[in-house]
Amino acid sequence: MKKLPILLFIFTFYNSVTQISADNLSLNTNITVSGISGVVVDKASQDPLPYVTIVVESPDGTIVTGGITDDYGNFSISKINVGNYLIKIQFIGYKTHQQKISIEKSNQSINLGTIELEENISSLDEVVIVAEQSTMVQRIDRRVVNVGRDLTTAGATAGEIMNNIPSVNVDQDGNISLRGNSNVKILVDGKPTNIDAAQLLRQIPS
Repeated sequence: MKKLPILLFIFTFYNSVTQISADNLSLNTNITVSGISGVVVDKASQDPLPYVTIVVESPDGTIVTGGITDDYGNFSISKINVGNYLIKIQFIGYKTHQQKISIEKSNQSINLGTIELEENISSLDEVVIVAEQSTMVQRIDRRVVNVGRDLTTAGATAGEIMNNIPSVNVDQDGNISLRGNSNVKILVDGKPTNIDAAQLLRQIPS
């Protein structure tokens, strides 16, 4: 008969401790929930995107936690406390997806479903590519002189430009000699011409 009061006291003490713990739990807003999940795909092809970065930020911009998607585009982030968050889903070559969520005690987990990322396509302005050639190119059977900006400013006609090329001399009458040899053949577009060389070079502008 003496054991009954002791058992009743232990049972009453256990109920009191359990009730206090429950009350404290109900007052605590920092409750850890199951987490956030979802799947990330390409908006155009609907293919899953692996290794996409998932960032969970607090309202003040502080990073709380994060993760990445698997080979099938799935992600799951656990151990997130009750509160308001901003979800950022980032991947190279795609526009960043942002979504606000609110985790409450009533929803222990949030499934964001399928998130479609759109490619970040930027239009470029017109691009002009300018190639500079060497002024002088030595080939097997001839030497090719490319008229660049420096030679163009040397004269108004092709004859005046020729006079500024090393090893080439143009006299007052427009006759051309190469290293003192006047036996020079003038080709126009790679073909010989019957026009006098001196007259031809005076007619061609620089």
